[in-house]
Amino acid sequence: MKRKISVLILALLLLNNIHLLSQTPHPTVQEIINDASVDSLLKFVEELSGERTVFINGNVETINSRHKLNADNDLAADYIKQKLEQYGLTVTDQWFSSTGRNVYAEQVGSEFPDKKYMICAHYDDMPSGSTAPGADDNASGTAAVIEAARLLTEYDFPYTIIYALWDEEEQGLVGSDYYAGQAASANEEILGVINLDMIAWEGNGDNKVRIHTQNDGVSNVLSDKMVEVNSLYSIGLMTTLAVPGSPYSDHKSFWDEGYAAILLIEDDAGDFNPYYHTTNDLITHFDQQFFLKCSQLAIATLTTFSLNVGIAIAHAPFGSTNQTTDLILTADVVTSQEIGSGPGAPHLYYRTNSGSGFSPFYSVAGSLIESVSYNFTIPAQPLGTAVQYYLAAQDAAQTIMTTLPEGGSGFNPPGFNPPYERFEFYVADIDDIFVDNASSINNWTATAGWNLTTESFMSSPTSFTDSPNQNYPSNTTAILEMNEFVPLNNAIAAELKFHTKWEIESNWDYGQVQVSTDGNVWTAMEGNYTQEAMGSFQPYGEPVYDANQLSWVQEVIDLSDYLDESIKIRFILVSDQSIEKDGWYVDDITIVAYKAVPVELTTFEYELNENSVKLIWQTASEVNNYGFEIERAIDDENNYQPQWENIGFVEGKGTTSEVTSYLFNDIRINSGKLLYRLKQIDYDGTYKYYGPIEIESYVPNNFVLEQNYPNPFNPATTIKFSIANVGDKNIRPLQTVKLIIYDLLGREVATLINEYLSPGNYEVEFNAEGLSSGIYYYRLEAGNYNQTRKMNLLK
Repeated sequence: MKRKISVLILALLLLNNIHLLSQTPHPTVQEIINDASVDSLLKFVEELSGERTVFINGNVETINSRHKLNADNDLAADYIKQKLEQYGLTVTDQWFSSTGRNVYAEQVGSEFPDKKYMICAHYDDMPSGSTAPGADDNASGTAAVIEAARLLTEYDFPYTIIYALWDEEEQGLVGSDYYAGQAASANEEILGVINLDMIAWEGNGDNKVRIHTQNDGVSNVLSDKMVEVNSLYSIGLMTTLAVPGSPYSDHKSFWDEGYAAILLIEDDAGDFNPYYHTTNDLITHFDQQFFLKCSQLAIATLTTFSLNVGIAIAHAPFGSTNQTTDLILTADVVTSQEIGSGPGAPHLYYRTNSGSGFSPFYSVAGSLIESVSYNFTIPAQPLGTAVQYYLAAQDAAQTIMTTLPEGGSGFNPPGFNPPYERFEFYVADIDDIFVDNASSINNWTATAGWNLTTESFMSSPTSFTDSPNQNYPSNTTAILEMNEFVPLNNAIAAELKFHTKWEIESNWDYGQVQVSTDGNVWTAMEGNYTQEAMGSFQPYGEPVYDANQLSWVQEVIDLSDYLDESIKIRFILVSDQSIEKDGWYVDDITIVAYKAVPVELTTFEYELNENSVKLIWQTASEVNNYGFEIERAIDDENNYQPQWENIGFVEGKGTTSEVTSYLFNDIRINSGKLLYRLKQIDYDGTYKYYGPIEIESYVPNNFVLEQNYPNPFNPATTIKFSIANVGDKNIRPLQTVKLIIYDLLGREVATLINEYLSPGNYEVEFNAEGLSSGIYYYRLEAGNYNQTRKMNLLK
């Protein structure tokens, strides 16, 4: 009796920017992995490659060749059909020519029969003689598809599974191209294709496989899941992604029709099978355990999608911003299980760095807003802050947990142990310090062909390309280099962004983006679309662009290693002696700097006393801080623009990551509403304002001249006085105020104040350093008010 697994559809898997990531192993998937048999796989290969006789259509037969023109190729198709029928499947022969014949079968889904996942391989081979065993290419892939049918037909799945074997791949993907075209015309919903081609050769013992994919979001779901399955179930392969992947196997037929597809293949770049397309492509050269692991990986990945197990988190990464308000991030959390609640609810974890290193992670529980959508709120952050975050979710039973990005662990709350990778954005002033829309080549020095083209562009009417109106030549090194250096000063991060597309010979020719600080030494830069150079002509291990990316994409390259330096960028395309392609296109080039805040002000407060205001502020870090000018203005009741005056200066700490406190006393305050702000000044003269803050000071009702203090004094003393408001209390008119010092003979010896003052409390210091000891008088005159007091200078 078949075992049934009932699940809920995850339609989100069809969308871009969906990541289905790390979780706990599923027992059904593990069971299927354990049941995969190397003996079964080897038997299928022996029968397909002529090493073992086999009953086909009631006769004992030997399949000596599977070449298109050999009669045994038709025997191979009958053998495949016979095998699939043994597992209870209804098989279709799809003839597309007099010799071309695809063989496929569908295991119909129990809940979503029209939505399909496919595992496939080509069964034809080379060379064209009477003997063509083709054990690795591609009896190995064919055997894995048959093994998948043997294992998976013991289960019911919600989605339909297609087991497909293609003919005439060696003649140019003819069979798969025919099938994919027919499927697209019929609007068939093929959700994902796993193509297997050469999965049994392992020449150097590193267990390395390559997964060829496209950076189109949907195909990446397949490739990312395959990488995860390898890790989650400890299959033991070294997985590497080829992005964009090679177009030289049957997955490309599905790419061409807009379907998601990947290719699993042995290390076709660094450890290629030397017996490829020869009569020595024999099973004796197999690494049997490697063959088993590749088959397990493909079947387990197919099973995971077909079962629809786990938790899907759909989230578009948050972009950098200059907004210093609360930040709301949204994610969809979808699973066939009940989503956790309370401590087990979906969580966002974030940490910040404002110049003194990253904080610990803080957690934010999600707020369910609609169906499967959650909001997560990161509190407001000051400018100049880097924010890293990740998302986590679990089921209510605490059996399944996922983080995005992958790699986190823990339940209640989910994912409290962070993954190695996180999303990152910046709260900062965003400065496009270099912009070129490729409408002119004046900013660049071009060699060996780079110029403007109207053939293709992202923004009209032109882009840059290495070989306008033709393929690039052989043996070329074409360079497009910036004329001027660009400084990356006073920034917390920087990025190079540009739109691009390319058609470059895979594993041989290559493109690179390179950076230099002196114009002599250049460093190749890694981006979202680069891949590790593998070919013998390429600079091994460096990031390169090759193969095909035929639609425009935006590339982003991190330049943060070059902060506080001046850099040049160049685009370089290098070709070998043969096979010329269309080349590389580049448009809309921008260098973005996320600017550092010279001073991270954490508080700006005041204390109001009867006759003064104490301003208090604190910084968390400072960069090149010369100091602060303190500015004051009266809050005009008539809404006129405040007239700011500089009332003092406090020296800064230069550059420091330590918390620093500052204060300033304003001892000559006006009555009523006062405004204060700080003008922070860098050593280079640039400045930034903080504030203002508003203070309601006391308005005196009477004129008062207080006794100086100290008295007697030597040589300085302080005189306090109050100017009352006369007339309308809301107007607070200015009055002429004089404060004059006289000796015993009535001679004026000093004028301390002679100016217009508004109502308020004041104090002024009198320094009698140049006067002799004795009695002196000080007199306050304000409008009709005057008062005189005596003071004693005692030296």
